[in-house]
Amino acid sequence: MKKLIATSDNEVRQFAFVKGNRPTNAKTVKAKETSIKEHGQLSPITVAKGEDVLNSGGHLVDLDGNDIPDDQTENYYAVLDGQHRLRAYLNLGLNLDDLVICEPLNVEMSIAALIAEMNICTKTWTGTDYMAAPAMMLANKNEVFEFAMHLRSKGCPLATISLWCTGANSLKPKDLVACVKSKELPKAFVEAGWYERSVKWYEAAQGKFPDTFLAKKYLITHLAKKFSNAADPTAFTVQMVEKINRLTAEQAQEIMKPQTGEGLSREQATYDMLEKHLR
Repeated sequence: MKKLIATSDNEVRQFAFVKGNRPTNAKTVKAKETSIKEHGQLSPITVAKGEDVLNSGGHLVDLDGNDIPDDQTENYYAVLDGQHRLRAYLNLGLNLDDLVICEPLNVEMSIAALIAEMNICTKTWTGTDYMAAPAMMLANKNEVFEFAMHLRSKGCPLATISLWCTGANSLKPKDLVACVKSKELPKAFVEAGWYERSVKWYEAAQGKFPDTFLAKKYLITHLAKKFSNAADPTAFTVQMVEKINRLTAEQAQEIMKPQTGEGLSREQATYDMLEKHLR
């Protein structure tokens, strides 16, 4: 039987997360807190040295999600598996010196592949979780994908992200996972024409609607449909930004909480209000 071998690096390092890895869930963190208070740490947290993540093509963020400069990666351990346990440990105010950590047993796998495999083994990935794959291997900045990651951080499901970024439901989990091997983004992120329009609508809408409403498909579906019938796409883009900016608080409320009558669904009522106020 093999004994646990904790990381051999004895330098003082802070903890960080790998940029693009799926965010922690508050409910899961709370459950981990309860478990740790009752039983202590039951399994080690798997980490990699920050510079190893960088050499594998990834980048680090601090525990608040802020980018860590690449030239500072040697000051960090990147958590590959155990983000919820670490947050629970911190929330409980426990001594991090008592935290048991270990490095991956398979040193030949890339960091992105390790994270994907460990997460899939513990909890099946769904929807936007698959965006971790391209986020961790992306060598050059891509503004469309950056927009997608921003939408993900705001709670948008993959279908909504796809509409905002591409104008269609074209982003599929299998295409995102394939990025680990191909080292290339899905083709949907290559064409930036739609993004250059939709990001303007989104920025205007942020001043009128909460993230919870924008995470739904109502607004972007309405805009995409209207755009497809626009005689002058450029003029339409500008007009929609102006109309969204002119929405009053009362009109925004009517859109988000429309009156429904007999035979009229909430979904259809929402689209009716969007048509009324963004005509």
